Amino acid sequence: MDTTVKIVSIHLVAAVAAALIATAFTIGILGFTNHVFAFVIGVVILYFVGQLCQKLYGEDAKGFSTWLWDGILPFGFFWFILWTILTNYL
Repeated sequence: MDTTVKIVSIHLVAAVAAALIATAFTIGILGFTNHVFAFVIGVVILYFVGQLCQKLYGEDAKGFSTWLWDGILPFGFFWFILWTILTNYL
């Protein structure tokens, strides 16, 4: 399997986890609501997943173009869309 597919897959799985956590903070499942904290949690998850991919794939995951197109954009789009859907329907 291509390294790009692996990196994007890891980021999409992390985006699902980030969306679930962000939704929990947004609708108040944990006892309080805080949209800003939900956003910050998602950004922190994105950072650590990016560092994990950097460790796993080394030279194949270097460079701004790879970070942007294989990590940040798939994570961001999937995270925001799923977060919005979950927030509206739960």
